[in-house]
Amino acid sequence: MTKADAGAALAPEPPEPPEDSAAAQTGSDAAPAKPGLGKLIESGSDGEVKDAFASATLLIAKKHAEATANYTVLALLEPEDSIDRYDLDRIFTCLQKNTGEQQKDVLLVLLSQGGSIEAAYQISKLCKSHAKGKFIVVVPRQAKSAATLIALGADEIHMGPLGQLGPIDPQLDDLPALGVNQALRTIAKVSQEYPGSAEMFAAYLHRALTVYQIGYCDRISESAEQYAIRLLSNKKLSRDPIQIARELVHEYKDHGFVIDLDEARAHLGNEWVRTGTKELEFGEELYTVFEMTNFLIGAQRKKRLLVLGDLTTSSLMLRKNRR
Repeated sequence: MTKADAGAALAPEPPEPPEDSAAAQTGSDAAPAKPGLGKLIESGSDGEVKDAFASATLLIAKKHAEATANYTVLALLEPEDSIDRYDLDRIFTCLQKNTGEQQKDVLLVLLSQGGSIEAAYQISKLCKSHAKGKFIVVVPRQAKSAATLIALGADEIHMGPLGQLGPIDPQLDDLPALGVNQALRTIAKVSQEYPGSAEMFAAYLHRALTVYQIGYCDRISESAEQYAIRLLSNKKLSRDPIQIARELVHEYKDHGFVIDLDEARAHLGNEWVRTGTKELEFGEELYTVFEMTNFLIGAQRKKRLLVLGDLTTSSLMLRKNRR
């Protein structure tokens, strides 16, 4: 998609004036048309861009009212950033604002590569505790690692053919904890086979990792499994929750491994992992507008958009790109 194509897709055509209006005949009283989102990304302020995106998401929610009307709708859309305690605070604030007396179920649209498993665990429990009955997670694309942990606390996970969960593989300074553990085991094996290399590897590890970090990698993987078991334990599953948790934490060798719709159902069951729903249609359209908006913001402003909470302006952030 070119910049021009994305801009055209984001800039709705202005409605034609009614034929019988005086303003249409004279043009003297006609209000100036508001610039579209694409135009604002090119020349507007950050605040104007966020307001326009919030307005666009409101229109999407209204279009899919049959799917969204009975939910408190939340989103964590941060494909290049990590789930952390700030996200937890934002979700808590929005839930407090929108579900004071638990009058609605909770729908969370997830797009994330992962992050803090502690924050993810609490986000999942918060969403469930504030829901009137059901907590639904919609996964239009990737919901990896800590985002998968959030999904395990939901009553239903809605995924399409491009949706993907991932191994619950906590990160240590952007390094996968399980990967660090595997690397340490490999180094130990090589050092045993070639004793002369032991000193070299020891010097490298001293520079690369602290004793605390090595211990943390081991403990955090065990914690990930425990959190998963706790979220799974109250579900009606045909399989043992402990076995499912162990598979999701330890079975896969790569942090980016794709757990698609079929594989997610193999782990969790067809009743829990659903597809072709109205909620998923809403999540897919929200993702499309978010992705196109981010494409233009990145190209023209060297920034990226994040949605952390509900779909109002206060839950939107623009951050400078890292590269």
